[in-house]
Amino acid sequence: EYAIVRGSIKFKGMDLLKLSREELYRIKGKEFGYIPQEPMTALSPLYTIGDHFIDLFVVGGHHKIGWSKYSELRKKLAPEVLKKAEEYLRMVKIPEPERVLNSYTIQLSGGMLQRCLIAMAIVKDPSLILADEPTTALDVITQREILDLMRDLQRRLKTALIYITHNLGVAREISERIIVMYAGRVVEEAASEEVLLNPVHPYTKGLIESIPKLVGGELRGIEGGVINFYNPPSGCRFHPRCPLAREICKKERPPLVEVNKGHLVACHAIRW
Repeated sequence: EYAIVRGSIKFKGMDLLKLSREELYRIKGKEFGYIPQEPMTALSPLYTIGDHFIDLFVVGGHHKIGWSKYSELRKKLAPEVLKKAEEYLRMVKIPEPERVLNSYTIQLSGGMLQRCLIAMAIVKDPSLILADEPTTALDVITQREILDLMRDLQRRLKTALIYITHNLGVAREISERIIVMYAGRVVEEAASEEVLLNPVHPYTKGLIESIPKLVGGELRGIEGGVINFYNPPSGCRFHPRCPLAREICKKERPPLVEVNKGHLVACHAIRW
């Protein structure tokens, strides 16, 4: 675990960093849904999909749970949970949900496993879903199906969604606002169309210019390499790679300021 240096994480008026571990686990188990990046490795190959659903309700929300308590809750909750799991597997367009619940991960495709993970993320009706590159390991057609599914579920369930991605095309398609981060810091934030059509930060511009275009042409990359996160640059962390960098960029961290209504940028160059 990493030490918390500074800052806060606000959720429904609470600072999550000030909660006890037990309180945090309780809130995470009820309020948050999580969709991991690699569907083929996110689930244990030793358990069926149904077992994973049951454990969400038995273990979820508990910091520690003894074996006897675990066995007792598992036996008590299993019938109700499996019934609900069938309902949610149908919601994510999985045919034969009963068969899938009795299947192991090795018996299902990557796209099917990702649908199972989405169902697990929403089965407890969370207020917030965190999706970490959920289509990265999937083929293009399956990616499209998963994105359409997530967009439909988010609107239907009225759940907030934080979608982490390196693909700006996906970000534009699924989000209302885009936050661009570099080396752990926010460098730009605005409505999705605004970020992609009117980027201000040099890093955001570099990302957009590096996207392949159907009309062809030479790709423009961002010069330099990934920084050393154990010893990051002082000031603006992007300055070693930035074509606009000046001395102040090496010394002072730029504040996040509003350059247009709802459009925030952290860059000294906006004053030049």
